[in-house]
Amino acid sequence: MKVGFITSEFPPDNPGGAGISSKLIADSLRDQGINVDMFATVGDEKSLVKQNGIYRLPDQSHYPGPKTIGENISVFRHLPSLEEYDLLHVYNVRHLPGVVLRSSTPTVSTMNNHTWISPDPEQHLREGLPQYGLSTTYRHSRTRGYTGIQAPIRSVIEYIGKTLSKRVNHYTVQTEGMKTVMTRSGYDPEKIDVIPNILDDRFRSAGINGKRDILFIGQLYGNKGPIQVIQAFDSLPEEIKNNWRLKIYGKGELKPKIKDLISKEGLAQVSLNYSPYDKLPEVYNDAGLLIHASKYTEPFSRTWLEAMASGTPIVASENPSSSHILKDVAEFYDPFDTQALAETLQEVLSDEKMRESMAKSGKREVEKYTPERVGKEYADLYNRIVS
Repeated sequence: MKVGFITSEFPPDNPGGAGISSKLIADSLRDQGINVDMFATVGDEKSLVKQNGIYRLPDQSHYPGPKTIGENISVFRHLPSLEEYDLLHVYNVRHLPGVVLRSSTPTVSTMNNHTWISPDPEQHLREGLPQYGLSTTYRHSRTRGYTGIQAPIRSVIEYIGKTLSKRVNHYTVQTEGMKTVMTRSGYDPEKIDVIPNILDDRFRSAGINGKRDILFIGQLYGNKGPIQVIQAFDSLPEEIKNNWRLKIYGKGELKPKIKDLISKEGLAQVSLNYSPYDKLPEVYNDAGLLIHASKYTEPFSRTWLEAMASGTPIVASENPSSSHILKDVAEFYDPFDTQALAETLQEVLSDEKMRESMAKSGKREVEKYTPERVGKEYADLYNRIVS
């Protein structure tokens, strides 16, 4: 079988979660005997270029407007003939409508973000996952920050993109929670399979982490919750804070605000850091806890797998995906309640045996996410579609 895998992120150009997952999935498919050609919208040229084994499509910066529009123009204009492929797999799906318009080849799409699902996933979670229609789409376009004529324009783009996305033969999501989110957004549940994210074996460690670093690892944006993490840590009793350090790892628009907050409040036990992906296993090895603080319907965070594999206990905000993946592993809190996070942290940080038990549970749970198991699930789905 020959598959064209089309993604918007791929390392080393995009070393984030979606890019890492794209590479791991492609490698696992090749291990299953599937011939995979990788296309990624990461190119700095104005045409399709093959480099380092992947086909680099022009990135969105070559086109006016938002990333969503630029990526769709890029794949529509620059993908070659796709008739040689038995199946296409679209990952990180901003560019999905462009692929649908460009090709009649059977297509699988992994819906690993909220593009063409919900315009404001934070508000969707706050409201308890209401059913999406035009009125909810318009209202959530406004809560996302679109005002005036922008809101109806954004709603129309969302409607057209979702309509085209519904032409796909089959979808995968990485948790049962995201299947619920997609279904509430109007997608046919009969066309959705749950195939989980995939573990990077470099994060495996032999033991259980018991050191005194608390980690936040992720993009520094409001819906990821880094400010709430700092505020919750700062509100802990002094005897706990004096024994722990909070290390924030990431980049993003909140970086200046976080630096100012640390300085202004004199938070000596809090630091702002950045680590390249290949150094993250060392970061986890020095940790005693990971806080995952997203305030939206996160599809699947790679940090969950990294923490479980490294023997690091997890405190997580509760959402449909985390509740499914971490139900026997993490301690949860209300993502919109900073005080609830502080209380959960105090409980976990005060109980070493509890943390050890959480870490051991994570070690057992992570075995569900090996490349061999996930690659076989994708291969089985491909065979069902093309047979």
